[in-house]
Amino acid sequence: MHDDDVFDLLTAIEETTPIGSKAERFEAMAEEMTPGEHGRATFLLAAGEHWQMRQKYDNARRCFELALGDGGETATEPLANLLGLALETGDEPQASSLALELRGLVRQGDIGASGCHFIGETFETHGRLREAMRWFTIPLSYVDPEDEDDLDFYCLSGRHRVRRELGLPEDRYDLAAVAARRRRSQYAGDSH
Repeated sequence: MHDDDVFDLLTAIEETTPIGSKAERFEAMAEEMTPGEHGRATFLLAAGEHWQMRQKYDNARRCFELALGDGGETATEPLANLLGLALETGDEPQASSLALELRGLVRQGDIGASGCHFIGETFETHGRLREAMRWFTIPLSYVDPEDEDDLDFYCLSGRHRVRRELGLPEDRYDLAAVAARRRRSQYAGDSH
């Protein structure tokens, strides 16, 4: 299965399946595939996310762990999904352990900007703003804020949002976030 096929199936299920049946549908898709097959881990993560939304935490954990064990390519790191689940269920020891493991992966270069954004938003959602700021900042650390084309817009925006929430003074990255948002607004306005 190719990326486009996986995306099309994910979209079709999201758009046509009743909300109370999406987890089962995604899980059924994954069960039809062999372990490691492209797309299987993605369907397991989608199933886990829907189980989590329904507060069926054991099912969510099972799907996230299956995705992790599958080893197939996913848009986000399954450990990040497990971190979100641990934060949501108040499992602080598990959350700390997973955060430490994720920091190791990012140091090894195994988590990119989109993964850092996902983890940052996970911490932000759970009110852990300093940790969120750290994750949003990681992909920006080695980029000059003047090099706007090299800055990840989503991490830049998340970092700016969290820093405002924390009451921190604007820095060069915050100014770059404001400028990037302005450019995007102008571009969107020009395209109509």
